[in-house]
Amino acid sequence: MSKQIIKQFIFSTALLFTSHNALATTPGLWDGAAASPQQSLHVPENELQDGSFEYVSLSPVFFDSNKATLTREGQQALDAASEYLHKHANIRRILVDGHTDAKGGISFNDKLSDRRAKIVRNYLTVKGIDPSLINLAGMGEHQPVDQNWTRDGRQRNRHVSIYAIHWNR
Repeated sequence: MSKQIIKQFIFSTALLFTSHNALATTPGLWDGAAASPQQSLHVPENELQDGSFEYVSLSPVFFDSNKATLTREGQQALDAASEYLHKHANIRRILVDGHTDAKGGISFNDKLSDRRAKIVRNYLTVKGIDPSLINLAGMGEHQPVDQNWTRDGRQRNRHVSIYAIHWNR
């Protein structure tokens, strides 16, 4: 092995071990339970400056393999997300990022992640969220949140992430 590959391996292993505790305590990431918006990433109000923004990660929506149809759990997560979005009038942008596992081809996964993001946008729109606030991105298999060589890892990678951006003015 070359020295560069060994250095990359050591760095990635160290990164994995240092971030493991933070990831393990993130509600909903490993246990499949949906994290409430209050448990999601949050910037304290007193730390926001005038004109700054708050970036809130809402509960992810998980999908079955090779499908872009909402499950009952996915609908419940979206109902909670739409309730949160309705309660906060200062939301100026909603990011919806579709993801897949690494099964299937890259082209197929890119299209599948686009379809997943669109189905989430459509559901939120039906729930009364302004579609002009929603930005879609299909990430395919390119930004996994977990490993793809285990069934559980692939299951966590088949999701749509929803982020609410609040501007405080």
